[in-house]
Amino acid sequence: MWRRSWWDYHAFLLTGFAAAVYAVLTGYRRSRTMHEVLEGVFAADPMAHISRGYSETLRALIGAVEARDAYTHGHSARVAELSVHLGQRLGLRPAALRSLAEGAYLHDVGKVGIPDHVLNKPGALTDEERAWIQQHPVVGSDIVGRAPSLCGALEVIRQHHERYDGQGYPDGLAGEQISLAARIVAVADVWDALTSDRAYRAAWPPDRALRHLEAGRGSHFDPACLDAFLALMAERGHRPGHGSGDPAVADAAAEACHDQPHPAELAATPPR
Repeated sequence: MWRRSWWDYHAFLLTGFAAAVYAVLTGYRRSRTMHEVLEGVFAADPMAHISRGYSETLRALIGAVEARDAYTHGHSARVAELSVHLGQRLGLRPAALRSLAEGAYLHDVGKVGIPDHVLNKPGALTDEERAWIQQHPVVGSDIVGRAPSLCGALEVIRQHHERYDGQGYPDGLAGEQISLAARIVAVADVWDALTSDRAYRAAWPPDRALRHLEAGRGSHFDPACLDAFLALMAERGHRPGHGSGDPAVADAAAEACHDQPHPAELAATPPR
């Protein structure tokens, strides 16, 4: 240690160690700052940020299903946007919001596996044809499951027709067995089906649609997700109308993957 080289060696060693510690601390602080910035972007405009990051695979799948069924074009985008707003209210983090948006956008992608004579049938579906329609969550999850970058969307795609009381399909899941993202999309999906123009009826006014969604509390819909949805609608100036709703109507709207009236929905739809 009496040699100068000994001191030079240890001085350089100490300097290198200090530089490494400084780099780690600086990187950590920058990552924290970036995380806060990203959260701020999501809070201000979540869908704009999410859509900028869509992969080519997701865009291709969206294009395929929109080309197959014109109804899905606007429907999927609206369901995705509403689902993200509800996810924010329920405290989902940015990564979960992205998976929620991707799943909502692709929830009907399984339609590409339905034969044209069923998907585009001009009349009411037979039981066998309706069984084809009810396979679209399984077909969709199988298709999207081949893209590793979209694995976060799979639960929504497979589970968006499950019901909170366990009477849905394809797996008969109930309560919190159903992913939170799928429970959110279930509400947004039915809302958009009821408030959109269909071939056999005009869009329902918001107060009437809300009445029927509220009737599905605890049976079709998770009460927490429904409460978040009703609070969001109240902020937008929409509240349930007077009278009691019919949960069968919301159930029928959930089956609206095929643009023809389900008997329960026709029964509850007055003439124009």
